[in-house]
Amino acid sequence: MRILSLETSTQRGGAAIIVDGQVVGEKISEQQRSHSELLNVFVEDLLKKSNLSLSDIDVFAVGQGPGSFTGIRVASNAGKTFASVFQKPLVTVDSLTQIASAVKDSSRPVLAMLNAYKNMVYYGLFDVRVGEEPKLRGELGVCPVAELEAAITMPVTVVGEGFAAYETDFSPTLKKRMHRLENPSDFPSPSLLGLFAEKLARQGRVLDWKSFVPLYLRASEAEENKRGALFKSTDNQ
Repeated sequence: MRILSLETSTQRGGAAIIVDGQVVGEKISEQQRSHSELLNVFVEDLLKKSNLSLSDIDVFAVGQGPGSFTGIRVASNAGKTFASVFQKPLVTVDSLTQIASAVKDSSRPVLAMLNAYKNMVYYGLFDVRVGEEPKLRGELGVCPVAELEAAITMPVTVVGEGFAAYETDFSPTLKKRMHRLENPSDFPSPSLLGLFAEKLARQGRVLDWKSFVPLYLRASEAEENKRGALFKSTDNQ
C-alpha cells in the first residue's frame, strides 16, 4: 500500500511517502509560515525520488489538527484535492494521537500536549500498549495552562511541544506528575501520520474527501477578537 501523508498543523510540517509500512521518503520544514509554499514542492520531490506519480498513491493521509488554523487548511486542502481528482480514499489522524503513537508502551497514561498559544494547551490522555493504537481517555481538549492541573490528577508520561512551551508555568504539584521520555517525538509529523494512517486504511477506516472535517477545538484568533469586540461593545452600552 502506498500512502502520501501531509501534515502541516504545527511548526514542523511537510510530506512523506509510506510504502508497505516503510517510510521511503520524508520532507520537513521547521517554519510554519512556509508550509503553504513548500508542500507541493515537497510532494513533487518525494514522488520523483520514489519513482511514483500521484495516480500511484492508494491512500492520501491528512493531519486533522488541532494546531494552527492556517496550517491545518494547507494540508487538508491539498489532500482533499488529490483524493478528489484521483478518486482515492482519505485518512485523517489528529495531531495528539499522532504524537501519542510514537510512544510504544507506557505503564502510565500518556499525556499528549501541544501549544495552543495565549497560555493554552491542546491535550489528550491516552493508554498506550505494545502493538496497539493509542486509546483516548475521555475527549481531546483545550484549556488554559493554569487549569491543566485539575485535568491531570495522576502520574503521566508527557509528550508534545506544549511541555517545553509552558514548563516554567506548571505548578510544582503538576510537574511531579509529569514524566518525560528521553528524546520524545514532540511534534506530529508526516511519517508518524503516514504509518498510523496505513494501519487505519488496512482496517478499512477511510473516508471520502467530502467527509473530512478539520479539528480546531478552539475558535480562531479572528473569531476570538471579534467576540471580544462584541463583549466590549455590549459592556459600553
